[in-house]
Amino acid sequence: MLLPALAGAQALVLEIRTLDGEGAVQPAGGRVRAPFAVLVMDETGRPVEGAAVTFRLPEEGASGVFSNGLKTEVMRTGPDGRATVREVRWNRVPGPVRIRITALKDQARAGTVVTQYIATSPARSASRSSLLSHAHRRWLRIAVVAGGAAAVGFAVGYTREGTATGQAAPAPPVKIGAPSISVGRP
Repeated sequence: MLLPALAGAQALVLEIRTLDGEGAVQPAGGRVRAPFAVLVMDETGRPVEGAAVTFRLPEEGASGVFSNGLKTEVMRTGPDGRATVREVRWNRVPGPVRIRITALKDQARAGTVVTQYIATSPARSASRSSLLSHAHRRWLRIAVVAGGAAAVGFAVGYTREGTATGQAAPAPPVKIGAPSISVGRP
């Protein structure tokens, strides 16, 4: 009589917590590795090992397929209670993608929905332009460093010239010439 009572005392409630991926924007037609991860816990907050976690993509509209070529992926949680989707190949339909996630361990179960978005083409080109602006910023930093090095070199040379004679070198005279005006092509 005591054994059935203990079996009934097992956890009947699971909780799924999204670790990565909620609200992420994915490229249309892109292949994304590890797009989301979840943590499965019991009602006391401890990680649940060996829970079967099912990830299900929508049948139509904004969607994709998992690395197995299907819209459903099933995996087991590890000792840390985590399950991570390894890869998704997104279709080219822009919009929200609602991924249904369920977890099952013995009699305990839980479910949740993770929403991601497939970007439209302009959003992809906007990300490319941000990459270009990043490249321009990199070249700007290089130019500033080179200019700073040149200024330091000039200052060191200027001070050495002045200390060799014991005096500061006189500033060269400023000459202002007559203005020139050109008409037509230069």
